[in-house]
Amino acid sequence: MKHIRYKDVESYEASAFGFKGAEKWTLKLLSDNSILNELGPGGCTPAEHIHDDSIERGVVLSGKGIIIHGDKRIEIQPNEFFEIVEGNHQYINTGNEPLVFMCFRFPR
Repeated sequence: MKHIRYKDVESYEASAFGFKGAEKWTLKLLSDNSILNELGPGGCTPAEHIHDDSIERGVVLSGKGIIIHGDKRIEIQPNEFFEIVEGNHQYINTGNEPLVFMCFRFPR
């Protein structure tokens, strides 16, 4: 069993992992497949954000934003679950407070 308080986990700027085109994005690596993401107001992940080898599932904890997935724009807000099976996707904070969401990646 693993138990941690994610507020105690060190944050990293996404650029430290080589992500280009990301703005105001910080990550907390909670485990090999669990990441706490925070996008500041006006922040975004890269437009070419893809995971070919996994399914990405997540839940929004606070803030609001959109997920761009192919030609779809999906609004997200707290207490919502999302699943991305394939293809490019991007997260964008559309609110005035941080967009905080957990992502869990599972192999296909």
